[in-house]
Amino acid sequence: MSLRLIAALGVTLLSAPALAKVAPDEAAKLGTVLTPTGAEKAGNADGSIPAWDGGMPKSAMKRGDDPFAADKPLYTVTASNLAQHAANLSEGYKALFRTFPDYKMVVYPTHRTASYPDWFYQATRKNATSVELTNTGFGFCCAAQGYPFPIPKNGTEVMWNHIMRYNTVGYRGYVNHAQVQEDGSHVVERSYLELTYVYNNPQTQLAELNNQNLYLMVKTVSPPNKAGDAHLLHVPIDRIKEITGVWLYNPSQGRVRRIGEVGYDNPLFDGLMTHDQVDMFNGPLDRYTIKRLGTKEMLVPYNGYRMYSDKVKYKDIIQAGHINQDLARYELHRVWVLEAQVRGGFNHRYKRRTFYVDEDSWLVLGQDMYDERDQFWRTAEAHAVNFANVPVIVGAVQVHYDLQSRRYVVLNLRNEEKNEIEYDFEKPSTYFTPRQLQKFATSKN
Repeated sequence: MSLRLIAALGVTLLSAPALAKVAPDEAAKLGTVLTPTGAEKAGNADGSIPAWDGGMPKSAMKRGDDPFAADKPLYTVTASNLAQHAANLSEGYKALFRTFPDYKMVVYPTHRTASYPDWFYQATRKNATSVELTNTGFGFCCAAQGYPFPIPKNGTEVMWNHIMRYNTVGYRGYVNHAQVQEDGSHVVERSYLELTYVYNNPQTQLAELNNQNLYLMVKTVSPPNKAGDAHLLHVPIDRIKEITGVWLYNPSQGRVRRIGEVGYDNPLFDGLMTHDQVDMFNGPLDRYTIKRLGTKEMLVPYNGYRMYSDKVKYKDIIQAGHINQDLARYELHRVWVLEAQVRGGFNHRYKRRTFYVDEDSWLVLGQDMYDERDQFWRTAEAHAVNFANVPVIVGAVQVHYDLQSRRYVVLNLRNEEKNEIEYDFEKPSTYFTPRQLQKFATSKN
């Protein structure tokens, strides 16, 4: 895993600030007309989006389980019936249909599975009347757990919810990604990581937060020509007030050194992505202004358990042009639509970006990117699932398409791993040190 990939894991995305905390009577909507995390609780007019009824209950879910395996497709969107469904499709999906005649989207019944621990709901409700943006929107006060802005008033607050979403107190395990050429050829790169959150740890006191979001160590395991490099990150919340600490261990040098932070539109994966695309959405976004365009019913990847099945191999997912759409599952969900424009006097290879944020989980499920001429260029999607045994909802498998070159990148593949990700992994800050990084890099996991 390259430095540019891992350093993006904690970068924040920001825009111009506005009033944040809401009045008590508005906060009282949480858990009544709104879900505990701020989504509209009711379904839509025709019932194709059901009401949220608590999400997926915690269960003894085993690897490979698909709670919706019995669902039958409602319909399949193809190039021939695209116009019929265009109102519910992003520009990125429309471009995929134009580029690849065989592209399709198999649409299933909608299940609003997003759910969280009770303590997280309680913290989120408290935040509605207490959290405010700080430092021109580059930070916020005063919360140590929960979604900071469950009733957002602008694009910055929506993006903070994505950045600060719940992923348990930490996790460790192996992840894989592949850079796919036009003909479908690719090499799978495998990495091992250990990550602990400070924010969203239920034991963290506000006075102890100290502007820290997470600590991370990660090393490349294979292929052999890339194996050995390891990195340590100390990721703050307000990254303008305090830069991310980044350390590198290089096996050829046999020592650890601190290096500068990489961000913005620095190229990644042979230029197929930018640094700030990782995790679907990071930043910082001081080069952009963000407009909140409201919510919209759209077809998005959701409950895609087949994409995670241990019965599926990487070669089954990866194909020439695009991933195997027979394994992808799409549902109709309400999403927040945000538009980011480059600020005057700033540059970025993406002049404009549109983001689609799930109302139930605050996960960025899709992103469309436009070049410096404001012409459509790239699109990305995240296949969300709820691991009910944890419980946690994640948008792990991400696909980033460059439609000009007809190449793409797949992140966070885990189908061929023997062991599941270990959630609720926790180590103290004293574990994530440059000295420990060298031990981490040279140990067998």
